[in-house]
Amino acid sequence: MSRTPRGGQSTRTQVLLAVGFLLALTGAFVAVAVLSFQWLHGDDVTSPSNLPPLSLVGREQTVFDYTEDACSPIDIPDSPARAFRDGDGQIHLIASHYVTRAMVGPTLDTVEHDCRRVMVSDLDGNPARFDDREWITAPYTTDGRTVYALVHDEYQGDKHEGVCPPGDYLKCWYNAITLARSTDGGRTFSHAPPPRQLVAAVPYRYRPGFGRPYGLFQPSNILFKDDHYYALIHAEAFEAQARGTCLMRTTTLDRPDAWRAWDGNGFDVRFVDPYRASGTSGHICAPVAYNQIAGMTESLTYNTYLERYVLVSPAGTTPPGLREPVWGLYYSTSEDLVHWTTRKLIREAVLTTSFECGDRNPVAYPSLIDPESSSRNFETTGRTPWMYFTRFHYKDCHSTLNRDLVRIRVRFSK
Repeated sequence: MSRTPRGGQSTRTQVLLAVGFLLALTGAFVAVAVLSFQWLHGDDVTSPSNLPPLSLVGREQTVFDYTEDACSPIDIPDSPARAFRDGDGQIHLIASHYVTRAMVGPTLDTVEHDCRRVMVSDLDGNPARFDDREWITAPYTTDGRTVYALVHDEYQGDKHEGVCPPGDYLKCWYNAITLARSTDGGRTFSHAPPPRQLVAAVPYRYRPGFGRPYGLFQPSNILFKDDHYYALIHAEAFEAQARGTCLMRTTTLDRPDAWRAWDGNGFDVRFVDPYRASGTSGHICAPVAYNQIAGMTESLTYNTYLERYVLVSPAGTTPPGLREPVWGLYYSTSEDLVHWTTRKLIREAVLTTSFECGDRNPVAYPSLIDPESSSRNFETTGRTPWMYFTRFHYKDCHSTLNRDLVRIRVRFSK
């Protein structure tokens, strides 16, 4: 069961990638720091006239409370929140784990957590099938009936007997992007027989015990622009693949093999299945604007107030004169999805990748969703959207499954 979102403190989520990002801090650092302190303590944050271009306003609201709403121990907000409207006008809000559930209701204020499982991972132990643990991370529908979704697919070798040392999750992690589809308005999702659901992978096979995660991760929202559907994905460095944010697009959502990625000059990168094709030429994506956004992908929307694309993600940087990085939530803007501004701090916060014993509970997975968006997929934002994110509840300095989905208003200024 769930409830209308309420004000108050919450929690946050997941172990995904170790994101080390750069950022130049603006002259509004002091104002941002004050707002960050207020936000971390659950205080009301009202925007004065001298706030930075993107600031927090109002009080935090809990959307999903693990202790009250979880339908099973692993029913947790473990990915950025995404929303779409089905053909009956119901909103589906998904921020789930590898057993996917959704929150459903007529408005974003009234969605309720539904214990029915939207998609269940197959937990396939064969890495060549790209069908192990699956997170729905980028749903998109044009009619509210058929819903396509990019899927963050983790092969966790440590969970399969004899593949990789048990318990070495990060050392045994191989990632790819796949495609799922719903024909009932998002109530259930499935995919083509493996490996025909594969959208994007590095042209290298699984290497047990490599030492760190590699592959392609965490799709952003899908946006429609100039007769193409676009998405950002995170790439980790592995052999010829550089680390950063890759941009990909397609003209049709129903074909997993139709996506093409940016190669530095155009969209000529064709992803291949490394178990059924050989060679790397033409199959490696080129990260965009690495110095500006590094590997940011969590939330991508077109902002009608700024008339720019807006990207929001966790990040960190070491400003001039400081020895320690400033960790928190950052944003960047773009006119064309290829060139991005140097990211700026929204607010300082403890991240799952920067947490040290004694810190406050960390946060992760920010995403912007605007209830006023005219898009069925909430791919646009205006001046005052909600920022959703997950907050962890740590115990004895260790992560637990107790995580909440929360939201707070943000305000853009020119």
